[in-house]
Amino acid sequence: MKDLHLNLRFLEIFLRLSILPLTIASAFTVVQTKDSTDQYGKVEFTNISSFKFLFSMNCISAPYALISATLLMSLRENRTTWSFFLLDQLIAYLMVTSSSAAAELLYLAHEGDREVSWSEVCSYFGKFCSKGETSLVLHFLALLCFICLSLISALRVFRKFEPPSVSAKEEGRQGSDLH
Repeated sequence: MKDLHLNLRFLEIFLRLSILPLTIASAFTVVQTKDSTDQYGKVEFTNISSFKFLFSMNCISAPYALISATLLMSLRENRTTWSFFLLDQLIAYLMVTSSSAAAELLYLAHEGDREVSWSEVCSYFGKFCSKGETSLVLHFLALLCFICLSLISALRVFRKFEPPSVSAKEEGRQGSDLH
């Protein structure tokens, strides 16, 4: 059991530290997401709210990952278990929403939407779409790390509790309810 605990702790620290380069690279790439044409003008990540949200989540999750990895290495597990559980869940959900919004935008940029007369734009703003896709892939990889961290932190929290006991009287009542 102690080996599992140490391996889990090592994996958790590794995942938290892995998030750093992924989110920093994603943020750096999304900031460079811009393109222009003579015919259609200029587009930058600051013009697109889903890319601004993606950038913001990268800027929030990178420091959180670093701080939580540092705390995990220096503090006892009991003091941080619930905090990590709640914050890991929150960050993971926010990363899901930011990546979903950016993915939808990139899908529309590639495919357009004929029903509302939106043309695809990636043939005109190829550099913009390429940088956006790269940033999104890096963000998705960081999201996968946070999903794993959410599962680990949930395991850490819920293994502290014993399953509810069923008395003999309750067992008899449950058995009679089934018939």
